[in-house]
Amino acid sequence: MAMGAVKLFMQMAKDNGMSNNATVRQDLVKLHTLHEVGRMLAMRLKAEKSAGRDIPGAANIAKLSMSEIMRQSRDLGLRLAGAGGMLHAYNAADRKQLDDATGQPLLAFVTEMGLFAQAPPIYGGTDQVQRN
Repeated sequence: MAMGAVKLFMQMAKDNGMSNNATVRQDLVKLHTLHEVGRMLAMRLKAEKSAGRDIPGAANIAKLSMSEIMRQSRDLGLRLAGAGGMLHAYNAADRKQLDDATGQPLLAFVTEMGLFAQAPPIYGGTDQVQRN
């Protein structure tokens, strides 16, 4: 769920006629920014580790950042999917039927991500524990 998701959302917004919607564009930029901040933190941590130092709390920050990215991706993806976001395919055959029925080839990805988005804030220590 990296920067590729932002590109997919951009394509989905274009396909659904929502690319000129100011709030959609703002959310795309927010998601891109969150990804970039996370990438820069990872680069900084790598540099510190190679110099024999550490950034206290970096793992906690990264985990909280990942949870926020997942939530933002879920919300934006399902908003772009519209009512189709209530449909989900659990296997490849169902995905093909879903694609044919909706004409939205990215829908299965979006709904799967929407269902999965609740997991990261829980596993690896809940977000509430990480904040404390």
